[in-house]
Amino acid sequence: MARAVTSSPAPATGADGAAGAPDLASSDAALHGSISRSALARLMARLKWTLWKRSFRKNTGKIIGTAIGLLYGIGGLGAVLSLMAGTLFGGGGDGPLFPLLVRGLGAAALLAWLLVPLLAFGLDDTLDPRRFALLPRRARELQVPLFVASLVSLPALFTVIAAAIVTVFEAIWMLTAGLDPLPMVAGLVALIPANLAGIALCLLLPRAILAHSAVRTTSRRAREIGGVLGIVIVLAVAYGASIGLQSLARADLDRLVEIARSVVRVATSTPLGALFSVPLDLAEGHVIPALLRALIGAAAIWGVWLWWRRSIDLAMRSALVGEASSGAAKVSPLVPRGVKPSAFGAVMGRSLRYWKRDARYLASIAIMPVMLIFFVAMSLVLPESGFMGITGLLLVAGLSGISLMNEYGFDGPAGWVNLTAGLDPKANVRGRIAAMAVLAAPFLLVMAVAIPLLAGAPEQIGVTVLGTMGLMLGGWGAASLIGTLLPYPTAAPGTSPMKDRSASSANAMIAVAVGMLAVTVPQLPAAAVVVWGLVTGSSGIVLAGGVLSLLTGIVLLVVGVGLAERRLERRYPDLFQKVRAHV
Repeated sequence: MARAVTSSPAPATGADGAAGAPDLASSDAALHGSISRSALARLMARLKWTLWKRSFRKNTGKIIGTAIGLLYGIGGLGAVLSLMAGTLFGGGGDGPLFPLLVRGLGAAALLAWLLVPLLAFGLDDTLDPRRFALLPRRARELQVPLFVASLVSLPALFTVIAAAIVTVFEAIWMLTAGLDPLPMVAGLVALIPANLAGIALCLLLPRAILAHSAVRTTSRRAREIGGVLGIVIVLAVAYGASIGLQSLARADLDRLVEIARSVVRVATSTPLGALFSVPLDLAEGHVIPALLRALIGAAAIWGVWLWWRRSIDLAMRSALVGEASSGAAKVSPLVPRGVKPSAFGAVMGRSLRYWKRDARYLASIAIMPVMLIFFVAMSLVLPESGFMGITGLLLVAGLSGISLMNEYGFDGPAGWVNLTAGLDPKANVRGRIAAMAVLAAPFLLVMAVAIPLLAGAPEQIGVTVLGTMGLMLGGWGAASLIGTLLPYPTAAPGTSPMKDRSASSANAMIAVAVGMLAVTVPQLPAAAVVVWGLVTGSSGIVLAGGVLSLLTGIVLLVVGVGLAERRLERRYPDLFQKVRAHV
């Protein structure tokens, strides 16, 4: 012990040679270890490589997925090479088409790197900042090593190779396009640094987003909301791409070029395409736009870098401290305002809370507006599909009933409370329908008026409102009965909708198929009457079809609810046995 004390280092000397002045750099190194930042970067890269290799052990799915990813990556590189060569040497190099393509590819690459961590839920971040919380390192020290380690991945490798291919063709274009010598030299000088900065921003965006997600997802509520928003974003992107492709397919080549030019002009004014556009701007003699885009790109890199650093700090802190709770919980009455305190009011209030708080419920109801917007947009973009708006509205109205199809499965083990309390089956069934009506009916009825107005067919408002109400009511009745006939266990509350596999069971598939038939088949006579009225041009017959749809829905609601109540009263214990355990 004495030897350890006597062998301690002597006091450091300051810049003026006086003893006792602390050397901050030396003390910081002693506190955090002697490893340098460059050595730590190499260590992180080796760690990432080792973990990546070990992840393939006894993981056939990952091997197959990686092989498919390699094939797609090689195909993508071949497509980039073909596009560059075809545009440059196929007659487009002397015009604006080649620079337009390069700018568009740069913006598309950055957009892809931005969307992947937002949409790929369940993405495993191998070097999660929270895993370094126990080490004596700060975010400032970990950033560069983590950034270097992010290069050890197939997407980063393919991005670098693609950028190298584009850089070579850009240089060839600058040398052969007949540009002025001074701007050409400026473009060549800025070519590699600008493209490297663009690659750096591509790699920084997912790092910052994943680090921020590591902080945000420490809250269960945040995880649930994030999963629901993820589904909405995925559907919105898919529907938007579908509408865009259909509208582009109708345009001629000149129109497509004009659309692409407008999109690229906007993209290059944002961090998405600014950096990759700088050398092209300089080569074309546009100095001021090049400087402005360079500033935009530099500001984006700096901002993302600081955001990432702050997220790393918060992630490591949350890993050590855990979730904090204020200890104050907001207490509100179970029975909604305006509803008489009763078993019916309690069931209705509980269901409303489920729809508000449970991600399993939120996912099903959040999809409805997205689907409706898609159908309305299709009807507006494609003139021959003007009927799609009303069709989508009727489809969503029917789906609002299907959402109630497995209410008792969502209850899971909590259904035991209803059994022991002797809950009235009428209140149990009707309270759930009332909660769904409060959430869906106002929105759908407003849309039933707005969509015909947007389509320029105000005379169709009456039949649209009647058809919407008929499908809603019929769907609620059919779903109430199917829920007592074909229940199936679901995932536990708090499960991400992207990871919920309960709907893939045979019972779930059968229930959905039966539910769709039970909602649509009874409405076929009403649909036939409406079509007859449209063909003959008789508004009276069309309106009669809407009335028939409403009456059909009322009959389905009354019959379905009555049968569901009687079956629930007789067989609730048997039903509970099927759904008492979450999957």
